[in-house]
Amino acid sequence: MKRNKLIALLLTSVMAAGAVASCDSTVDPSTSETATETSVTSVTSAPTPTDVPPDLEGYKELTVAEVTDKDDGKITIYAHNSEFIGLVEKYVGITSDDYDLVEVSNNNNAYQEKLDAVLSDGNNAPDIFTCDAAYARKYLASDNTIAINDLGIDYAECKNMFGYTLRFASDDDNVIKGLSWKATPCGVFYERSVAEQYLGTSDPNELAASFATWDKVMESARKVDSASGGKVKLFGGFTEIFEPYVGSKDGKWIMDGRLYYDPKVEDFFEYAKTLYSENLTFKAEQWSKPWTAKMSDRTVVSYWGSLQFAKYQLALNPGEGTTVNPTSGDWGLTTAPVDYYSGGTWVMASKYCDKKATSGDIIRAICINEDNQKDMLGNGEFVNNIKLITAAASDDKFAYEWLGGQNPYPVLLNAAKNADASYVIVGEDDFNQTYKAVVGTYAEGAFKTVKDAKEAFEKQLKEDGLLE
Repeated sequence: MKRNKLIALLLTSVMAAGAVASCDSTVDPSTSETATETSVTSVTSAPTPTDVPPDLEGYKELTVAEVTDKDDGKITIYAHNSEFIGLVEKYVGITSDDYDLVEVSNNNNAYQEKLDAVLSDGNNAPDIFTCDAAYARKYLASDNTIAINDLGIDYAECKNMFGYTLRFASDDDNVIKGLSWKATPCGVFYERSVAEQYLGTSDPNELAASFATWDKVMESARKVDSASGGKVKLFGGFTEIFEPYVGSKDGKWIMDGRLYYDPKVEDFFEYAKTLYSENLTFKAEQWSKPWTAKMSDRTVVSYWGSLQFAKYQLALNPGEGTTVNPTSGDWGLTTAPVDYYSGGTWVMASKYCDKKATSGDIIRAICINEDNQKDMLGNGEFVNNIKLITAAASDDKFAYEWLGGQNPYPVLLNAAKNADASYVIVGEDDFNQTYKAVVGTYAEGAFKTVKDAKEAFEKQLKEDGLLE
């Protein structure tokens, strides 16, 4: 649901009904513990290399199947954009003569509707398909997808993958159902000249202290606002930091059948309101035109995200034929207060897959084959391979000009190794979007208390069928 529509609904419900009694549907946190924050360490030198793969002992491995294709016909692939099929053509060598592609681009709802329809009866269902992180768990956790073991893929082949990508892709029985060829760990991308002027340094090691904790982030936001007379902000809006702040929660939205308010969820109401009431941001919604417009006018110190975000959305190195941010080269990367990821793509096989051998070969070629992953890394991809990324973190050839000569991999490697997907549920994005809208209206003064805001949040979740 769009935020403006949701806000209107929430305001209407609050004015018409007053307080919404639903306290019996929630679980209160028993402690005030918060997620572990990142320590201030060197962000320009490579971390100590590790030869220890993610621990796969916590996963349930099925018998690895001996697989074949049922016929010689084309494999059917569904994709939510053109990226995956481009990789298949490049690294597997198959062409449009070998596959039937159904692509539904730039519309996640339409793509899910298409998948849901064909998976309901098997007619024209895909052998394999991709999903964005926003809705991938809906399929990974369901019986509409099969284990990677059923495609002939052994867990031992995944030993170099970042742990969070496997945890995200496992079902409730800890069976791994899909793989990703890339990881999307995040950091704080900052404009060096602006940071130098308002925070006193452009060095990523020194600047890490300004983002070391959420208290430090608030302190830095006030410092930038004061020093610039309100003309420059640390970041564009509170939604910029929603993912690292609330995404690092230590519990699921639903625990023991009830809505759970992790301390991070509780705290973010007041954190966002402080940012709003003190005018410490431009109050720009993430991904909105006002938010993106600030990327090149030197009025925002930082944008938070992954390497892919910096290259393409921040447009520091978007590729040939695409407009480059005129401030490219004046940016650096430092650590966020917590290690986190944002977005990503997973590929999985449907329960109707009758091309298990070919499907396994394709997934293995894109997500596992080290030579192919190394080639992707050379093209600027943050590949899902700890070994390769660890090597890149100490390789000068990855000191990118568009990032002011900095190698981003030391920062992002640590974030990828420590990111956690243990608490992601089916419908996670729906809960997040509803919560962000409520927090926004609370910050604007629509609710007198956090209790009122929480009651409106719960009411909306029930109306949307997300909460009983």
